[in-house]
Amino acid sequence: KLQSSMELIVSRESDLENAALELLKFNGKERIICFYGEMGAGKTTFIRYLCKALGVEENVSSPTFSIVNEYWSEKAGVIYHF
Repeated sequence: KLQSSMELIVSRESDLENAALELLKFNGKERIICFYGEMGAGKTTFIRYLCKALGVEENVSSPTFSIVNEYWSEKAGVIYHF
């Protein structure tokens, strides 16, 4: 049975790379990941680490004004960041 949520507690940015790898391992083949948090909470910073773990080489930025950003990953294909 696949769990539908997990909690990662990170104290400093240097821990985000390992947290991203843990999330990807936890998530397995699931392709939709939702993040909830106030503006400025660090969601996009964490998503940068997720994209890096998936091999994205382009700049990952907040979609606040563009609504959606699209990135390419050799490992995962197209990644949409809403």
